[in-house]
Amino acid sequence: MASVVTEHVILLAPVFFTMMIFALVANAVALNYSTQQREIIIEGAENQLTTTLSQLYSTVCQTEIQECIITKSDPLPEQIDGQTYTVSGKMNGNVLSLTFNFPGIPLSDETVVNLGPLAQWGPSTFSSTVKNSVIRVEKYYDSAVGDLRVKLSFG
Repeated sequence: MASVVTEHVILLAPVFFTMMIFALVANAVALNYSTQQREIIIEGAENQLTTTLSQLYSTVCQTEIQECIITKSDPLPEQIDGQTYTVSGKMNGNVLSLTFNFPGIPLSDETVVNLGPLAQWGPSTFSSTVKNSVIRVEKYYDSAVGDLRVKLSFG
């Protein structure tokens, strides 16, 4: 009888460690999966926003279009993976860098939109918690430059 108890005590430690390792591996796999899913969703939102901004800029830059203001309903979802977020932009030359930030979790992602020489970025931030947000595109004559300019912003 003592040998059966001894065998159980001896086998208890490997079984316990095997269960712990299984739980840790399962947790790591689930976390990796959810992170990849979140990245795919963020990428989709980024592609949607960059495509919209690029199309609006290209449309307004046509020579047939003079001074005007165009607003487009925001093409972004209210939440990404159940999280609210903000998008801010920064213009560097012809390149607009858009940064997605998620308050409450240490996650951010950046994407870029290549625009033309007439582009300007109006300092603004898109917040997913604000309803009826729009993308605002304004084509106007800039007397300092002596040419038409296109100003993009979130409104």
